[in-house]
Amino acid sequence: MGRNLRFWLAAPTAAPFDPGDAPLALGALLLRASRTDYATVFMDPLTLDALLARRYDLTVQEAAEMLEACARIEAHAPETERFAAVLCTAIDYRERLAIALCLRDMLATTSTGQSDPALLALSQTLLGVHPDDLVPPRRVG
Repeated sequence: MGRNLRFWLAAPTAAPFDPGDAPLALGALLLRASRTDYATVFMDPLTLDALLARRYDLTVQEAAEMLEACARIEAHAPETERFAAVLCTAIDYRERLAIALCLRDMLATTSTGQSDPALLALSQTLLGVHPDDLVPPRRVG
């Protein structure tokens, strides 16, 4: 799992990106973020495997296995800014937006909104998602 993605990350212009690798690639990028500048976004009770389970409709076991594969990808990925830039170019905006929205929704249920600036920064800087796209729709009435 993820072997082709590791080869692709070593030379992203040599071959086309397999869209089926997007979940692993995004998971690896978020894992990197959770270990560095954006650790505050991933504080308990929010965990990355819970996010993966929710976004990709996985069981707890499947999400844990996916996170292990993401860790292997993350270990071989280039430095964070280059990793993010390559993925923003290769992965469809809707897929990147979907994981950012899932993260936003999970944060909304587990926090007091303290992480919103960090979430916006993570979404814009690493996922390439425009902050306006993360604004929840207004309720009418």
